Amino acid sequence: AIRRSLLLAFTMSSASLKATKALYPRRYYHRTRNFAAYIARSFSSDKSPDLPLPRDIRVEENPGPSKFMTPRRIRFNQGERARTWDLIESHDAVCVLVHHAEKDAIILVRQFRPAVYYRDSVSSEDSSSSLSSSTTKTKSTAGFTLEMPAGLVDKKGKSRSQIAAEEVYEETGYRVSADDLKLVNRYRASVGLMGSIHDVFYVQVNEKMREGRGGGVENDGENIEVAYLPTEDIPAFLYDPEKDVPAGLLYSLQWFLLAQARMSQGASIGDMVLRPAKL
Repeated sequence: AIRRSLLLAFTMSSASLKATKALYPRRYYHRTRNFAAYIARSFSSDKSPDLPLPRDIRVEENPGPSKFMTPRRIRFNQGERARTWDLIESHDAVCVLVHHAEKDAIILVRQFRPAVYYRDSVSSEDSSSSLSSSTTKTKSTAGFTLEMPAGLVDKKGKSRSQIAAEEVYEETGYRVSADDLKLVNRYRASVGLMGSIHDVFYVQVNEKMREGRGGGVENDGENIEVAYLPTEDIPAFLYDPEKDVPAGLLYSLQWFLLAQARMSQGASIGDMVLRPAKL
């Protein structure tokens, strides 16, 4: 079962499709074998978000350090060469894979990411001439991503798991505690530019735990839409290149499929996580 799950996670060859069908009869396979039908579902890339669209977008030169990031340049010697490296000093982050037990779906959030919009809308070949003017793109989904609930580790006196639990409530409306979270893994983000540490947690919720509407913190200017990804659609979602999603989400969904396969063979969720989330 483990070998078949790994095949599912890392390849969509004909052999892995057979493994998928054996591991997930009807539950995952029957609605994802037809990719065209999947694209037509609620996670279609052409679906406009139910959020205010950004307007009057202007790109400016970086004004310097902010509370979120600080540009740095490192000089060092390696072998016989003197080298320099430009980087961004930034906060660590946490994200949570939230599984809704009753809906049998992963709870995701959709929001506008200016960096993604900039990358897609400003020509990398002529970016200098675009810095002083607005950029336009007619597609209403430009810059909008699907992600796990997440946040920066920037709250003094709070553990990473406490921050993660707060982000789940603020963005999705589901109330969880830090003790509910299971640490899946820890990885480095953008190792060539930031090298920040990201912790991935897992938690299961039900509708009784929904105490708010989510959507983010209004005073911080957040506009977040809650979305549900049925678990049966995860395999197709993983291999949909039209989605603007972070690598951490793809990894976490692959972990979820592996965990489900392991648990169907008698393992517990405790066998699939690193250690108690007391960070």
